[in-house]
Amino acid sequence: MSAVTLPELPREKEFEEYVAAVLQTCGYFVERNITEREAEEVLELDVIATRYHSQRNESPELFLVEAKSGDWGFPDIFKIKGWMVYLNIPNGKLVVQRPKDNIDFHKAIAKRLGIQLLVIEDFEKNNELLKEVRCAELDTFDISIWRFSFWLERKLKERLKQQKKSMGVRRFIEMEKYYFEINDRLFFIENIISRLDRLYALFHEYANISAKAANEMIGGDYDGGVDEIPGIVYDRTYYKCEYNEIQTAAFIEHKSRLAVLKCAVDYILYRRAEDESRTEDINILGNISLTSTFPSSLRRALGILENHEYLYKYPEFWQWFLWVFGGFILTDRAEQEYELLSRKTGLPANEVENALSIYDELFPTEGGWFRNLGPNSNILLLKNFSVPFMGIGAFYRRGIYSTEQNLEDLGLGGAYTIKDLAKWNDMAYKILKG
Repeated sequence: MSAVTLPELPREKEFEEYVAAVLQTCGYFVERNITEREAEEVLELDVIATRYHSQRNESPELFLVEAKSGDWGFPDIFKIKGWMVYLNIPNGKLVVQRPKDNIDFHKAIAKRLGIQLLVIEDFEKNNELLKEVRCAELDTFDISIWRFSFWLERKLKERLKQQKKSMGVRRFIEMEKYYFEINDRLFFIENIISRLDRLYALFHEYANISAKAANEMIGGDYDGGVDEIPGIVYDRTYYKCEYNEIQTAAFIEHKSRLAVLKCAVDYILYRRAEDESRTEDINILGNISLTSTFPSSLRRALGILENHEYLYKYPEFWQWFLWVFGGFILTDRAEQEYELLSRKTGLPANEVENALSIYDELFPTEGGWFRNLGPNSNILLLKNFSVPFMGIGAFYRRGIYSTEQNLEDLGLGGAYTIKDLAKWNDMAYKILKG
């Protein structure tokens, strides 16, 4: 992937991704490109950033962020204020590339509306942005990795959109619908109890979407009752690293699980803070509340999650683990891997295994979610993950552990460890290059 380059001066979507990457690197949980299609005019939010605090009874802090690489003006400021009121988000930021002659006046008006107006002219010096997002310094390599990861997600989404249009096949229709539900529609449910209830229901409604898509790929019925990816498709997807629709389906499935995990953490934190604006319970059947109708599996998992001391770090941790670390741990460097995850997410290294274990609690599966590829490949990885993002993880390790960015320099055991990493890296490279 070293031959794939990021633009030095990002524009439009790439500028939005750059701003999101800065926030991600500075300790925020980031949600991007959220669209409300029901509005007469399509409402699209560039970035919603969440900052979690260490205090046990403090609510997450939400920020609405709009990025403009081209022309901008007062209408953009007032539009952001309208979104903030509509979404009950008190903090807004407008990040622009082009300053105006009367920039101080624009900043003053924005400030009166509760919006920070930030100008990025020099991408090597982001002092103003760093100050406003409460970040001591930027790790430029981390920013580039997040931009690659966002770029890869954009490529998968664009491909799915084209497949749905050109083929009209059930699996593409269902995958696009599932993505829209978890990334877009449910964001606009302000009440966290209702949102969690619906997210968890969708997780079960779309269970085994990868297996169903794979069954349809080989001529079977999408609703054929399969719960595992057929062997022939599994081999093509995970051993031969074929760029097929299972890579996109797996991405969407794990994105859905991350959405459930974040919402579960938010529910606990808002409830502890007694924030009734987002946790007021809803009576749906007389005196029967929505929380009492949560499935027993969800209530059990929430009880376990509640007892994890660092649960407020889990959303950020899992976002890094999935989309930068590629959902895997190099077992030869397990201690270093845990320390690296700790530095990037603020989760103590000795709490990493607790954070990983919550996946099995929230989403029980036979044999657990993690598979050790040893002894021939010294990698512990998340089952049925999206190989392109595993490629992001391989590329990240090259940059972190090798001064020459060569996989062979990582000093890893196992006959196939380097070969596996190289296959994953090559897939991400080919998708971004194509």
